[in-house]
Amino acid sequence: MNKKEQEFIDQMKQESEAVNVPKSLEPKEIEELLKSRPEKFVWKRAYIAAAACCLLVCGIVYGTTRESAYGTNVEVGSRAGADGEPVFRGSGLSTAKSYDDVYKYLEARMNEMNARSSAGGAVIEEYAIDDSADMGMVTSSSGAEAEGQAVQEAKTMDAAVPDTASSDYSETNVRQEGVDEADVVKTDGRYLYTLRDNGRAVAVTDTKEGLAAVSEIELEDSYTIQEFYVNGGKLVLAGSTWREEKTKEGWYRSISNTFAITYDLSNPEKPEKLGEVMQSGDYQSSRMAGGHVYLFSQYYVYDNGAVTAKDTDAYIPMINQGLLPEGDIYMPVTKNAYMYEVISSIDMEKPDEAKDSKAVFTDGGELYVSGQNIYWYEDRSWYTGDTVIRRISYQDGELKAEASGMVGGYIHDSFCIDEHKGYLRVITTEGDTNSVYVLDEELKTIGSIEGLAEDERVYSARLLGDTGYFVTYRETDPLFSVDFSDPEKPEIIGELKIPGFSEYLHFYGGDLLLGIGMDVDEDGFTTNGVKLSMFDIRDNTDVKEVQKYVLKNVYSADVMYDYRAALIDVEKNIIGFSADGGNGERYYVFSYDADNGFECLMDEAVNGNGYQTVRGVYIDTILYVVKGNIIEAYSMEDYKKIDDIIL
Repeated sequence: MNKKEQEFIDQMKQESEAVNVPKSLEPKEIEELLKSRPEKFVWKRAYIAAAACCLLVCGIVYGTTRESAYGTNVEVGSRAGADGEPVFRGSGLSTAKSYDDVYKYLEARMNEMNARSSAGGAVIEEYAIDDSADMGMVTSSSGAEAEGQAVQEAKTMDAAVPDTASSDYSETNVRQEGVDEADVVKTDGRYLYTLRDNGRAVAVTDTKEGLAAVSEIELEDSYTIQEFYVNGGKLVLAGSTWREEKTKEGWYRSISNTFAITYDLSNPEKPEKLGEVMQSGDYQSSRMAGGHVYLFSQYYVYDNGAVTAKDTDAYIPMINQGLLPEGDIYMPVTKNAYMYEVISSIDMEKPDEAKDSKAVFTDGGELYVSGQNIYWYEDRSWYTGDTVIRRISYQDGELKAEASGMVGGYIHDSFCIDEHKGYLRVITTEGDTNSVYVLDEELKTIGSIEGLAEDERVYSARLLGDTGYFVTYRETDPLFSVDFSDPEKPEIIGELKIPGFSEYLHFYGGDLLLGIGMDVDEDGFTTNGVKLSMFDIRDNTDVKEVQKYVLKNVYSADVMYDYRAALIDVEKNIIGFSADGGNGERYYVFSYDADNGFECLMDEAVNGNGYQTVRGVYIDTILYVVKGNIIEAYSMEDYKKIDDIIL
């Protein structure tokens, strides 16, 4: 634990002493909540309990004030907090007019925290954002047109592969078609690129004549590679670097930066560095589309009460050692923002510079990237019952803040938020019920369905075209189908209830929906193992589970928490993933047939050690299973092992 983390914990402990714990977070109430989960969560219970304790220390402290003090530049929304005060205002985003704007916000926040600490968490002060700030509103092209463009550009980039490379190879399983995602294992059709477990190097392995290690790209000790891209004959490493710095007050602070380092792979045996982009904050994620990499980092503002307005490097994000201009900083829509989401675009033809950068002042969240927009969503359901969503367009590397809005409840994951034809469809859980919302380009709600599946929670979702599917769970697995053809009047048109639940959904051709989750007895508590389900969705008003396969004594699968771990190819008719149970970690490959259902083609022990999840990658007719420092090759004709290598 570093000094910064210890200071944060000490501060939270001090501030929490005067906080009254809500009845819903008392031990007995938490135990009742856990009872509603199936046995597959037994191993998670300690984690959930610890998270609840953390909320007692941290979340409640913030929750005493976050419902008040919003920017006055936007109109009041319709939702209200428990005290009747509006919990969100707005459809716009305002930029800072000067660094002083940012400092005044931070100063007000710091004063409030000090006052609240002195008064036992009861003091609330108002802070207003100047309503004359630039709203940064622009009109964007239609979702369908932009998505098609992104898909075509992605295919164009993929065309650049090494000589003698196969054109038949797998790619990372991504959230949005046409928007690539970084991963820990990649291939270009000949070479395998794997992230070493130390996080400092990527190993290059030739597959032309068996498995042969040819090179390794290694960074300095202060760098941690978290994932990377291989595209268009280039390798892009993404991750974080950090250092400690002594301030003029004698404090030590950790300085974290996020990097994107690009290499030329013309000669994979001797990759050549082409450029590096660095921005403030810890690496969160990235995307690649249309010849650009989009880099996301979370920059936590440094303040200890001694920062002055002149200390801009302590509270303004930096891009390649230069301060981000004030006009590219978007001010918060809530009072207690404490970090920036920093976004930069990098043209792959100019990998040593950021084409555009923006920073959104926020209090934490997650992102979904469509074919044309970045959606940043902040879960505030613990204290206000809603989620704030902000939209930033990203065409051709140009970043433009477009709108902000709000929906009730929290968003389970990025598959529960989807853009189609300029509309944003969102599925949320709020308290003991679930909701469906449709938002327009200004992120104003134009259609909704509320009060769905009482006493259950959303576990997975998948939306395609005008139809969406989502799964909730408590004792049975309701699979709902939603008609979005009229955005103003979304409608539940089907509901299927079966024991168990699916945590990951994947369209398997136009008529089938694959679900991977757990098989649970009708009592809702006894877990039988990991389950594959195939749903017939030809009639979306009458969805049927036509086949299922249960892996006995197997209780966890990587794909259930990391969708990139899935190897699913409908044309090759393969479904691959690793799972863990009584027989250790194993890699499975299935095929599917309408008459015979699922057939297990491969069931092999996973070798190799490390914290990274297993990846299955194919080139032509060979499947490579990668875990840590070991790559194992299997023939896809009979799935027998033919080679391996220890890196």
